Amino acid sequence: MAGTPAAVDAPHWSPSTDQEHARNGTTQTRKPPPLISLAMLRRAIGDEITSLDVDEVTPRVNEGVLLKDDKEQGQEDQAQPYTHKYWVERKLNKNCLMVLASGLSITFGDNSRQWTWPKEEESCYLGNENLPVAEVKRICWLEIKGKCKTIVLSPRTMYEVTILVKMSSQNRGWEIPVNLSLERPDGNRQVRMERLDILEKETWKHISIGKFETTPKTIGEISFSLSQTDGHWKGGLRVKGVVFTPTAEDEQPK
Repeated sequence: MAGTPAAVDAPHWSPSTDQEHARNGTTQTRKPPPLISLAMLRRAIGDEITSLDVDEVTPRVNEGVLLKDDKEQGQEDQAQPYTHKYWVERKLNKNCLMVLASGLSITFGDNSRQWTWPKEEESCYLGNENLPVAEVKRICWLEIKGKCKTIVLSPRTMYEVTILVKMSSQNRGWEIPVNLSLERPDGNRQVRMERLDILEKETWKHISIGKFETTPKTIGEISFSLSQTDGHWKGGLRVKGVVFTPTAEDEQPK
């Protein structure tokens, strides 16, 4: 994601929530969402954030907000596409991010003979939004790349990076595996291969690219890619985006 989220005026998060529980004879406490969620929500809704309290912020970031490239969305060209989705995983209270198809670098992605951009529903706080996904029509050189700045993720957390894809029932040419790569800011690189022709058809599936821990060694940009460049013709694959999600709580680094 280009740039660092700007500082924002935070909603008034007073201890009144816990005090209210005490008055009602309950011991439940509400854990506020990660601080960076305020910056992400500010990008999504602008100055409206200053009128929200914690009870309004939390459900918004839990359900997810759609983001455009690092400008205040109220001041942007309305035709500019959403490039990211941000949300907070409820159980772990950790930041999650999806780089949407519109935010990826796709070789020949602007060639209508090789790619199309149909729309698929994506859920968020305001309801389902129809967003463009990338669909391979017929191509022999497949290369999808992207980056994510680790500052938007939770610290000291193990993340899994997956690419969200759907294989058409009329797909062809995927017998040869695709190459998946994840590179950390320190130069450490993970690579693996995956056959896509065995995927369940017409169903969105997460394909693992790799895992990494957010530590001082991984401050910066994480780069990722999916490629298959041997000249073999293929088609019938849709790509919704690349997802960064924290692993299960018992897998968290100590």
